[in-house]
Amino acid sequence: MHSQTLNGAWRLIEQNNGPVNHEVIKLFSNSYFTSASYYKNSGEFIEAQGGIYVLDMLSYKEHVQIDSKEPEHSGTTIEYKATLKEDRLTLTNLHTGVTELWQKFDDANNYEMSFCWRIHQKKDESEGDWRTIEYAPRKTLKMLTNSRYQVLAINSETRKFVGSSGGTWTKKGDAYTENIEFFSKDKKNAGRTLKFIRSYEKGIWLHTGKETRGGLMMEKWVRYK
Repeated sequence: MHSQTLNGAWRLIEQNNGPVNHEVIKLFSNSYFTSASYYKNSGEFIEAQGGIYVLDMLSYKEHVQIDSKEPEHSGTTIEYKATLKEDRLTLTNLHTGVTELWQKFDDANNYEMSFCWRIHQKKDESEGDWRTIEYAPRKTLKMLTNSRYQVLAINSETRKFVGSSGGTWTKKGDAYTENIEFFSKDKKNAGRTLKFIRSYEKGIWLHTGKETRGGLMMEKWVRYK
């Protein structure tokens, strides 16, 4: 199993052999994961997690940086028994005994975009210069697979969950588009489309466009994990 990779998007399809009545999507880069649960029809947000993971033979571990629903899990390590066969991953929590079956539905082999990113600089209409956002426990991350994305704003030191949103993304030439499926701060944003102009140079991703409140924003992102 160690020769395989989790990189991509996975959907929870069974829990303890029973169906899952809402959307649970987990995204993986080389070493980081983000997860979101929400009701797809309404866009109602349920919970989000993120952290570092390790997959090794029959063992899978999550070093949780943030858990929006159960903050006591933030800063802890959760261990699982794991079975990975092609595009199906079975995880059994060694503490609770809960077994989950995950189905992979999207790859992460876009060499420019499919990573976990961290916000580096930003400015808006009122700012003349770029504002550098130092690397710190309080950070905003964006995980991308080939067609899925999740934004996760957290403080990994205080274990405070700030917010999360996500859905699908596409690009055509310099155009980058996000189709929002959930938005923790305001579910009314679910179903909206945000369009940006993007560029990529020397490992830095720059995009310019309108944010959800309508203001112009410019952001630079760097690879995180």
